[in-house]
Amino acid sequence: MKYGVAFLLPMVFVLLTRPWLDNDSWFVLAEGRYIVNNGVYFTDVLSMHEGLNIVVQQYGFAVIFWLVYSVAGPIGLYVSMLVLNFLVCFLIYKICMLISKGNVDLSLLIMVITDFFLAINQFLVTRAQVVSYAIFLVLIFLLELYIERKNRKYLYPIPILSLVQINLHASLWPMILLVLGVYIIDSFKVPKLHLQGYNTKPLIIILIISFIVGILNPYGIKMMTFILTSYGIDTIFSMVGEMTAFNLRNRFNILTYMAIVFVILAYIFGKRKNIRIRYLLMFFGFLALGINSIKGLSQLFLVMFIPLALLFKDVRFEKGGKKIEKIKKAVIGWGGVMTVVSAAILMVGVLGRLDDMPDKISREGVDKIDESVEMRGESKEELRIYTGYDDGGYLEFRGYKPYLDPRAEVFIKKNNEKEDILDEWVDCRLGRIDKGEFLEKYDFDYLFVRGEQDPLYKLEDEKYEKIYEDKSMETEVYRRVVEERSEG
Repeated sequence: MKYGVAFLLPMVFVLLTRPWLDNDSWFVLAEGRYIVNNGVYFTDVLSMHEGLNIVVQQYGFAVIFWLVYSVAGPIGLYVSMLVLNFLVCFLIYKICMLISKGNVDLSLLIMVITDFFLAINQFLVTRAQVVSYAIFLVLIFLLELYIERKNRKYLYPIPILSLVQINLHASLWPMILLVLGVYIIDSFKVPKLHLQGYNTKPLIIILIISFIVGILNPYGIKMMTFILTSYGIDTIFSMVGEMTAFNLRNRFNILTYMAIVFVILAYIFGKRKNIRIRYLLMFFGFLALGINSIKGLSQLFLVMFIPLALLFKDVRFEKGGKKIEKIKKAVIGWGGVMTVVSAAILMVGVLGRLDDMPDKISREGVDKIDESVEMRGESKEELRIYTGYDDGGYLEFRGYKPYLDPRAEVFIKKNNEKEDILDEWVDCRLGRIDKGEFLEKYDFDYLFVRGEQDPLYKLEDEKYEKIYEDKSMETEVYRRVVEERSEG
C-alpha cells in the first residue's frame, strides 16, 4: 500500500498544480507538424519574418509531441507528461535505494519530496524538459551503478543518452558533460578533500565519446552551443518568467528556500564519511543557476535531496508495538484510499477540461480571425498577424504567421543573424518606438492584442477596426480596413 500511495501522490501534485497544457505546447506542436510534413528547417517558417536563421533545438521532441497529439489529442500529451513524471519518480527511488543500501522508506520519502518541489514550482509541464529530467536521472543512476559495482559496462549507454538528448532537447545537452565532469573530479582519491576515488579513465573516455556523438544532429556545432547563444540575454531575463532571478516574494519560494537551508544544514551536521564531493558540486552548481534564473532550480531539485539517502541511510523506521503498528496500518490504508480517490477525481476533472486551446478567449479571438479570413477569401500563410510574446504560439498552431511567439531565442539577432525583434517589441511596449511607426513598418493584416501593457491595447487607428473584444481578459482583435473600390 505504501508504494501505491508514494507513487500516486506525485500524480496528485501535478494534477493540482498544472491542470492544463503548457503555453509552449502550441508552437512546439506547430514545429512538429511542419517537420513531419516538410522535414527539418534552418530558416524560421512559423513567424511572419523572412530570413531568420534558426536552430530548432527540440526538433526531435516536437516531432514526437505532434505524433502523440495526432493520435490522442491534448489528453495524450497530458497523460504522456504524467507517465514521464512517474518515470522520473521511479528513477529517483532507484538512485536513492542504491546509495542508501536499500532503505525503502527513506527512498520513497525523498522521491515524494523531490516531486513535490518540482510540481509546486511548475517544472512538471507538457514540455521537453520533463524528458530531459528522465535522461538526467538515468545518467546519474548509471554513474552510481558504475561506482557501486565497479563495472564499466554501466557507462556504455551514456553516449546514447548524449545522442538522444542533443536531438530531443539540445538546450540541456551540456548538462550531460557537466555531470560527467563532476563525477570525474570525484574519481580522484584525495581523502582530505573527501574525493571518493574510483577508476577515472573510463569516465574520461565516455565523456569524450559523449561529446563527439553530440555532433550527430541536423545543426551540428550550433546545436551543441545553443545554450551559449541563448543564455545571458538581458531582454529574455527581464521578461521571461522562468528566466527571472529567484526571490522570496511568494510562499512557494519561501518553502524552497527553507528546503535548501535544510539540505545545507544536513551536509554540515551529517556524518562526514557519507559526504560526497560530486553531490556538493552538483548542489552548489545548480543552486548558482537557480539563483540566477528560476529555471535552473529544476535541476537543483532533481539532485538536491538524493544525497540525503546516503547521509541518513542508517535511519530506519523501526516497527513499534502492536497498537502503533495498527495505527500505522490504518493511517496508510486510509491515506491510500484517499489518495486513490483524489487521483481518480482529479484525473477525470483535468482530462475532461483539456482542449485544443490555451483558453476560451484565445479560441474565440482566433475564431473571429478565421471568420474574417474566410469571408475575405484571404490565405492564412500570406497574412501578417500581430501578437505579443505569449500568444503567438497558439496563432502558429492555428496556421497563422505571427509577429512574435514564446520562442524568445529566435527573435534575438545573436541567433537569427538578422534583427533584434524581441528588443523592438519591448521598446514599443515601453514607448521608445512610436506605435504608429511600428504599425506602418509591418502593415499588419490582423492584430491579436492582450493585456493593457500591450502597446496596441485600445488602439485608435482608422486603418484598423475591432472585430472582437473581451474586457475581462483585456483581449482585442483588430483587422485592417479594406477600402471598397467604387464601381464604374
